[in-house]
Amino acid sequence: MSIANKLVEDSYDLLVEKVSTIVARISGNVLGEKQALMVQTRIKKRMSELGLSTAEEYIRHIDLHKEKEAGVLVSLLTTHHTFFFREFTHFEHLKTNLPELIGKVKARGENTIKIWSAACSRGQEVYSLSMFLDFYLPKIDPTMKYKIIGSDIDPESVRIAQNGVYHRREIKSVPMNYLANHWARGTGEISDFVKAKKSISEKCEFRVYNLLTFQKEMRSEKFDIIFCRNVFIYFKTEQIEEITSNFLKHLYTDGFLYSGISESLSALKVGLRNCGPSVYGHKVIEEVKPAMTIADRVTTPITPVVEAVTSIPKKLRIFCIDDSSSILTLLKKVFTSDDQFEVVGTANNGIDARDQLKLLKGKVDVITLDIHMPEMDGVTYLETYYDTDHPPVVVISSASRDDSDAAMRCLRAGASDFIEKPALNNLLERGEEIKTKVRVSYIDKSLTKQHISSVDKEFEKEIIIEDPSSKFRILVSSISDQKKVVKFFHELHGAQPATLMLFEGQDNILEALKEDMSDKIKYPIEVIDSVNGKFEAGKVYIADFKKVFEQAHHHHQDSKTSVMIFGQCSKHSGEKILNWGNAQLLIEDIGINSSLSEVATDIVPVTSFAYMSSEYLSRK
Repeated sequence: MSIANKLVEDSYDLLVEKVSTIVARISGNVLGEKQALMVQTRIKKRMSELGLSTAEEYIRHIDLHKEKEAGVLVSLLTTHHTFFFREFTHFEHLKTNLPELIGKVKARGENTIKIWSAACSRGQEVYSLSMFLDFYLPKIDPTMKYKIIGSDIDPESVRIAQNGVYHRREIKSVPMNYLANHWARGTGEISDFVKAKKSISEKCEFRVYNLLTFQKEMRSEKFDIIFCRNVFIYFKTEQIEEITSNFLKHLYTDGFLYSGISESLSALKVGLRNCGPSVYGHKVIEEVKPAMTIADRVTTPITPVVEAVTSIPKKLRIFCIDDSSSILTLLKKVFTSDDQFEVVGTANNGIDARDQLKLLKGKVDVITLDIHMPEMDGVTYLETYYDTDHPPVVVISSASRDDSDAAMRCLRAGASDFIEKPALNNLLERGEEIKTKVRVSYIDKSLTKQHISSVDKEFEKEIIIEDPSSKFRILVSSISDQKKVVKFFHELHGAQPATLMLFEGQDNILEALKEDMSDKIKYPIEVIDSVNGKFEAGKVYIADFKKVFEQAHHHHQDSKTSVMIFGQCSKHSGEKILNWGNAQLLIEDIGINSSLSEVATDIVPVTSFAYMSSEYLSRK
């Protein structure tokens, strides 16, 4: 290493040490050798913003703007990594203890549970608590309210939390029950973002607090619950003891203090009592006797919803349905890595699942379900077999929750939640979301019948087929496929192009078929045996394949065309279809249409036909 390079390196070492000392003095966060590279990288980014090129220049800048730059450095170097409903075990503990906690609050003569989320970063923990309490409190005691204080040392994080705006992908990890109607979608350039509605935000307040000095601002304020999670790892032991001791001064004697799952406080000599996994309380609890008033004596007793506090088994028994053996293997790894789960069976499609679940009746707690599978897909399975006695179902699929009609149909058919299946190489990273949503689906199986949040309805893609008169759709099917065909028409929305339904060798019963279908679909139907021009948009035409296909091709060969084959198509008809040219071709079954498989646009479950055909015809 040259002398010049050595001097540059030494300069940065001095700068890192200086910056780390400033941050530690203000925030208590200890930045050692392990964090040195991270500190240097972020410092260089800050220097670039200021137009400074050397460590010496930045050191002089810090000395000239000590107070302002110290605040910037704290914001730059304190952690902001968090997500909604992180470490869900704590939320389960809170839910289990809510009835008793409510009793203690009422015994004080109050009706508001007070919560403090210390080191709340950008607000995800605060809004998680607000959604959670908004869901459960009314089911236990509708008279009970809650108030949440969120604090962080970084003013910029507090500003973001107060704003309550997050990217859509962040709230996808939130269990559907808790999302409810609490989030509004942005429009225009911010259409990929959502904002917390007043239903949860008005119960939250955000402040800038330093954990080493918060007592000066907080004075005598007390809380029933304090969350301070995944932040103690950045403090020295003596600082952790001091902060925890101060927390206890602001925690009611029967309240709970939650720290990060990996941050045990049991060894601290501050008078803590273990109440659960990284959950603590005062070692000595004073008995609080109810302050009975005249109003208490005449108030009608509140009967809690028993299911709202139903306990969860020590091990949840999971049944996984997916046609990919690789995904099934990874799901098993996700669940078996946690002693709270047990995989009791797997299936590779809906029919296989139906047969196995008959043998496992009463021995399955939750089912995970893929959508696109052979023989019977996930949507058909739910619409056919899901009822009130069926175990809760969480869909894990490659279909997009925002854009897939199949995803919304699963939720309407009874699925508790939906997880977009990641790539094989990162499924394990999504394990936390999978396990949380599976546990919530079991906990709340009797509480919620509609599982589609308002923001999901806003993101549900509305497909508009512009100028339908210039588009064309062909359905090739047999009489035995008519239930599928009727379902297909029910899934269509808005203006539609002309649809030609073609049958092979069924000429003598087409009129009867028309009569039967006229009662089941909303589109006008006409039986034809010849074609004299273009078909009329919005109408359905029924005909024999041999009689009209070539005529239809003559008049519509320039129209954007979607061709769907329900069931089996003869080799002769398949060859005719291939001559159509650049039409979209959707096939339900590769096995009985092997001659078409190589040129098919897609081989997909019939439940995807309506979405994929409409999406194709909507393109310009």
